[in-house]
Amino acid sequence: MNTTVSTSCGFHAVQNALNHPETVEVLLYDVERNDLRLKELIEQARRSQIQIRASGKKELDKASAGVRHQGVIIIHTTDLAKPSLPLEEYLTQLEAVPLLLVLDGVQDPQNLGACLRTAAAAGVDGVILPRKKGCDITATVIRVAAGGISHLSVFEESNWNRVMTTLKNSGLWIVGTDERAENDIYSMDLVRPVALVLGAEDKGMRRLTRKQCDQVVRIPAVGGIHSLNVSVATGIALFEALRQRRALL
Repeated sequence: MNTTVSTSCGFHAVQNALNHPETVEVLLYDVERNDLRLKELIEQARRSQIQIRASGKKELDKASAGVRHQGVIIIHTTDLAKPSLPLEEYLTQLEAVPLLLVLDGVQDPQNLGACLRTAAAAGVDGVILPRKKGCDITATVIRVAAGGISHLSVFEESNWNRVMTTLKNSGLWIVGTDERAENDIYSMDLVRPVALVLGAEDKGMRRLTRKQCDQVVRIPAVGGIHSLNVSVATGIALFEALRQRRALL
C-alpha cells in the first residue's frame, strides 16, 4: 500500500480494532471527552495492555487525515491490508475451493470500504486491487469496512497482466461482470475455484482485464436501471457464489 501506517477512526471502527489487539499500537482519545462509551473503549484497551494516549482535537484531526473520528483513534502496528505472503505463494496455500474478489479500479473510498466489508462477510479468500489505478486503503476505507479488513488478505498489484496469469495458472476461473454481457450470473457455475472481477464505478472493467476473463456475466435487472453501484454488485455476486456453495453442503 502507499501508506505504512493504518488508522481506525470512530467508535465502531475502534471497537472492531480492539477485538484484534495484536494489530494495535496505540489508542488516542480526546482528553476533553468524558462519556461512558469512550471510557469502555479505554478500559478494553487497558485490559489488552495497549498504549493509551490522551490527545487534543488538533492531534486527532491530523491523525485521522480528515476522517470523522468521534474523539477516538487507533494507530495500528502495521498496514492492516498488507498480506504476509506474495500473491503467487498465497494462492498455493489456499485450501478447499478458493473464492477471490478482484476490484479493477474502484475509485471511491466509501465504495471500496463497503466492498471489503461485504467480502469479509462472504468469507472470500483474498481481495486484489490494482496499484495506483484506484482508491488506496485509507482511514475512510477502514472505517467503512467496519472491521472487515482485519479478516481479509488484500493484495495491491502493479503488474495486472501477471495477476491474471497467476490466477489462471493457480486454477481459478476468472469471471468478470458487465451489464452488457449475454449470460447472467445465476447461470454461472460458481462452485469451482473462482476469481470474481468487478470494475470501476464509471467505466467498469478495463479493456485488458475484460480480455483476460474466462467468462463475463451480468447481474440481471428488471427495472429501468441496468447498472448497479459497485458495492451492491459485489454483494450480489459474492453471495450468489456463497449460496451455490452452501447448497452442496
